[in-house]
Amino acid sequence: MLRRVMILFAAATAAGGCMSARDDGQRTVTQKVAAESGAVTGAASPHDLTFGAAHMAATVYPKLSAAAGPNANLFVSPVSLSQGLGLAFIGTRGETRNEIARVLGWSPASNAAALTKAYNAQLRNTGDPDTALGIANALWLAKDLPISGEYVAEARAAYEAAPETVDYAGDPNGAAARINGWVSRETEGRITEIVSASGLNADTAAVLTNALHFKAKWTTPFEDTETRAFTRGDGSRTPITMMKRTARFQYRETSEGQAITLPYGRDGRFVMELFLPRDAATLRRWEREVRGVDFFAGEQGSTSRFDLSAEPERKVRIILPRFEARFDESVKAALIAAGMPTAFDRTRADFSGIASGPRLAMDDVAHATFLRVDEEGTEAAAVTAVKIVATAARIEPKVPEIVFDRPFLATLRDRKSGAVLFFGRIADPEAIQ
Repeated sequence: MLRRVMILFAAATAAGGCMSARDDGQRTVTQKVAAESGAVTGAASPHDLTFGAAHMAATVYPKLSAAAGPNANLFVSPVSLSQGLGLAFIGTRGETRNEIARVLGWSPASNAAALTKAYNAQLRNTGDPDTALGIANALWLAKDLPISGEYVAEARAAYEAAPETVDYAGDPNGAAARINGWVSRETEGRITEIVSASGLNADTAAVLTNALHFKAKWTTPFEDTETRAFTRGDGSRTPITMMKRTARFQYRETSEGQAITLPYGRDGRFVMELFLPRDAATLRRWEREVRGVDFFAGEQGSTSRFDLSAEPERKVRIILPRFEARFDESVKAALIAAGMPTAFDRTRADFSGIASGPRLAMDDVAHATFLRVDEEGTEAAAVTAVKIVATAARIEPKVPEIVFDRPFLATLRDRKSGAVLFFGRIADPEAIQ
C-alpha cells in the first residue's frame, strides 16, 4: 500500500521588545566558518544548532530571493525550518542523511539533533516575565504504521515529541481536527490549520508537527504615528501608518545603508534588528551574498552584516511602518538548489529510519510565515510542512533618522543563544487597520 508521511512544522511568534549581551560561549570565527560550510566536526554542542540554523538561512534564503518578485515579502524562520527538517533527519540514512546534515549545518555523525531538548529548554527559559517562548512537538502516526521504535524513542528524547495514533484511512476529518487543534493550541490561535482532511487518506503514514510561539513587548513602546508613503520593491508608492520614537539604540550607518536594534522585554535578550539598504541594488546584493557568519558578531569588536550586538548605542530617531506581512510557498526548489536533492529523489532517498516497508522520499517542503509590527510589539508566525511519500516628524540637530520607507531586511533573534528565529525581507508591508 502506498503511504506518505507529512512532517509539519508550525511556529507562531508574537513579540514586542528586548536586547542582551553576547553569550560568552560564542565560537571563534574559525569555528563559525566551519559551521557555515557544514563541516562541523567532533562532538556537537548547543552552538551547532544556533550556527546550523543560521547556515540554513544563508544557504536557502538566496535561492528563494532569486526567484521572488520585487514586491514579495520573504520572511523565513531558520529555527522552524531546522527543527522541521531535524524531525525528518533523525529518520534518514546514507547520502540522504549526509545532504540534509550539510543543509542543516551539522555533521552527519554528530549528535546535534540529540541536543534539541536542552536547546529548546534554554530558549523557553526567557527569564523575563514580559517575554514568553513555547516550543512543542508531536508525532501523529497511522494506526497500522510499522513505525520504528528507535525512531519514536529518538524523537521523544531529542524533540519531546509525543506519539499519537490517528486513523487517516477511516477518519481523515477526525485526524485533521486533532492535528489542527493541537497546532492552534500550541500557537495560541495564530495558526489554526496546517493539514486538510482532503490531504489525509490511506496513503498517509504520519504527520510530524512542531510548534513555536513567542510573545513579548517592546522594551519601550512606540507612541507617535504619522502617515507616510512607502516605496515598494517595484517603485510604486503606497500610504502607510508610520510609528515614531527617539531614543538610544544600537545603531550602524555605513555607505551601504543603516541598521538599528529594537529590544524586547525587560532585559533585552530578544531583539529585532532592522537593516535598511541605501537602494534596491544593495538590497539585492545583500540577499545574494548572505552567509551564515553574517549573523554573528566577529571577534575583538568587529561586526558582521546581520548582527548588531557589537555596535554602540546612540540617540536615534526611528520611523517604522505599522504593518503585517506574509510569506507562503514551497521551499522544495530552494532546498534542492541548496544541496539536498537526494531526499526528493524517489529512487535514492533513504528514510528507512522512520518506518519499515516501502521506500520513503520527501515530496515537498512548504513554509509560511506571518509578521505583525505595531506600537506594542511584534507578532510573527511560521509553519513548515515537510511531506514525505512512499516511492514507487522633526529631529534634533545631529540626531540621525532611519526611515523604513522602502524594502528592508529584519531578524528576530535570541541574543543569549544566538538563535535566529526569523530573517527576511519586507518589500510590501500590509497596512494594519
